[in-house]
Amino acid sequence: MKAIFKQQPTHRATVFMRVAGYAPYTNREGDESFVRRASGGGEFPRFHVYVEEGKQPMTLSIHIDQKGHTYEGSKAHSGEYLGQAIADELARISAAIELPMAILVDKKGNPLER
Repeated sequence: MKAIFKQQPTHRATVFMRVAGYAPYTNREGDESFVRRASGGGEFPRFHVYVEEGKQPMTLSIHIDQKGHTYEGSKAHSGEYLGQAIADELARISAAIELPMAILVDKKGNPLER
């Protein structure tokens, strides 16, 4: 799911995502993103956010990683890309950084009702 904000944040993603409770994360391929545990201890489940800083307006792409990669070298994992938990987390991020969301879109780019 994606969120597009009404205004550009005044800080870089590393700053405002930390304010929202996320830690920087770099995968084996060197892709940078942010993660936050969804509940309890352990590494999973976790919210996983990619920030597209070069876009106007800035875009967040979020999903829930339910578990890690099953096979070495595989990118496939058990993830959720739609649902109320993800919509609620986007709203929580928006409130934490005090920047309203303009549009929610699904993985295919279709607007969703909020």
